[in-house]
Amino acid sequence: MIEFPQELDLRLSRNPVIGSVFGVDAVPGFLSSGCQVCILAHVALHELEGLLHSLTAAGKFTFVNIDACSGLGQDRGAVEYLKKIGTEGLVSTKTALIQRANTMEMVTMQKVFVTDRSNLPRSTGAVEQSKPHLVQVMPWPVIAHLSPAELSSLTPFVAAGFIRTGGDVARALREGAKAVSTSAAELWDLAGRDSVETSTN
Repeated sequence: MIEFPQELDLRLSRNPVIGSVFGVDAVPGFLSSGCQVCILAHVALHELEGLLHSLTAAGKFTFVNIDACSGLGQDRGAVEYLKKIGTEGLVSTKTALIQRANTMEMVTMQKVFVTDRSNLPRSTGAVEQSKPHLVQVMPWPVIAHLSPAELSSLTPFVAAGFIRTGGDVARALREGAKAVSTSAAELWDLAGRDSVETSTN
C-alpha cells in the first residue's frame, strides 16, 4: 500500500460511511446528506464532468468507478480523461488502471470480490501488485471469516455489500474497516466512529 491521504483520513474519521451513488438521480440526496465521500457509478460520460464539478463545489470527495460508467474505456486514456476533468479518486477491479491512477496522483480503491477461499490468493496478489490506497472488500460478511493475516493483506479496507443498518456499520468498523460503502441513503448521515458505536449499542 502507499501512504493514505491525510485529508481523506480526516473525512472518514468524521463520517466513516462512503455513499455509493448510483446514477444521476441519487446525486441530490447525497449532496443534501452529511456524507463527505462518495463512489459515483452508472453515470454516462456526457454527464460525468458536470456532476464532478457539483460534488467538488459542495465540498465532497468523489471516487469514480471507472468500470461502471458507460462511455469510459478500460484503458490508460480513460484514466487520463478522469484526471483531466478533476476526478480525485478512482475505483476499479483492474490492476493496470489502479497502477496508472497511482502514477497520476489520484487516490485509488481496488475492488475485490472474495466469494470463497479459492479466489482469495488472486485478490491478495492483485492488491500487492497494484498497491491501492484502499481495498473495497465485497461482500462484507466474508470479512468475519478471514484470518488476521489474510485481512492484513487487504488493509486498509472498505467494507461493502450487504451494509444495511447502523449495526452493520459499527460491526464492520470493529472488524477493522477504515470505512464502509453503501447505497442505503439512510446511513449516509452517520457521524464519526464513536457516535456509530454509541448509537448502535
